[in-house]
Amino acid sequence: MKDIKYLILVFTLIIRFVFSQCDSAFTYFNSIPGNVNILVGDSCFYDPDLEALNDLISLNQLQYDSALDLGTQTWFNGRLKILVAGNYGNSTGVNDTIYTLPESIGNWTSLSGLYLEWNRIAVLPDSFNMLTELRSLYISNNILRSIIEDIDSLSHLTYLDLGYNEIDSLPSSLCNLNELQYLWLFNNNLTTLPECICSMSIDWSSDDSAWFPYFAIGGNSLCENVPDCIASSENFNVSIDQFYYSFQIEAQQECDNVMIDASIIFPSSLKINSPYPNPFNPTTSFEVRILKNEELTVAVYDIKGLLVDIIFDSHASEGLYKFNWNASEFSSGIYFIEIKTLTDRLFKKVVLTK
Repeated sequence: MKDIKYLILVFTLIIRFVFSQCDSAFTYFNSIPGNVNILVGDSCFYDPDLEALNDLISLNQLQYDSALDLGTQTWFNGRLKILVAGNYGNSTGVNDTIYTLPESIGNWTSLSGLYLEWNRIAVLPDSFNMLTELRSLYISNNILRSIIEDIDSLSHLTYLDLGYNEIDSLPSSLCNLNELQYLWLFNNNLTTLPECICSMSIDWSSDDSAWFPYFAIGGNSLCENVPDCIASSENFNVSIDQFYYSFQIEAQQECDNVMIDASIIFPSSLKINSPYPNPFNPTTSFEVRILKNEELTVAVYDIKGLLVDIIFDSHASEGLYKFNWNASEFSSGIYFIEIKTLTDRLFKKVVLTK
């Protein structure tokens, strides 16, 4: 019996030794966190993929002990295939805001899915064009002002979600994305589109079986010289709701025949700064400036769009107001602070982390 136990122990040690050996370009991990899924392969992870994850952590001062702890990761034969790093306020994404993407992101040459929603990313690094295996890119609700000029280097893209950013123009190389099926451009600052856009193989007006549009471009400023395929699209004034991101809403193009800045004549009655701290626990503060005497409501909604708290609801005189929201009785997650008067309505996203 002792001999059998000894043989089993030796065999186990040999197996562990054999499988703990990685190629020189890979690093072996003894323990794999629960957010990491290995489709095929063992615990050997490609060093350049890990390097980019570590750079993402350090550049944005995220609180992770290991590259494998960031977001939700899927690996295939030691290569990173899917990264979910949206700032959702839950355990599936990142635990703080991403502001900057490192140049080393170009190391993710096997990546097929990248999810970066609800961060504050303003620029895509030049090396982004190295993600040539990318099929799905979801980067809505950031502050992107442009995309890379050679977007067609991502020739296998099928899903491209650029909604709720600040993009004012698109490169003509977009038209060369021959495998693209979903193109979401709603709620940006677009005033023109590439002349070649109608050459794309996009279903401009239909929805899929889940009622998601293949194309949607509402909430921009497309007012003149709009390409025929876009102007005639039934989704020309269609967006997707910002709370649920699951159903269509109407979002008209912002057009004004008066060639001056209307905000100079009719200024917004509200000015608000960003809540701080954000993320927060349990209290965040923000200031609201009222430019005229009127009714003011400051309320809080959860990620499902349900009203959860009212901070202020009364008549307000012109002036500066400081508000605090104490969320000690609420669970961690994403919330939206609504500031509303009779003529204006603004939202600010906050993340409660406990």
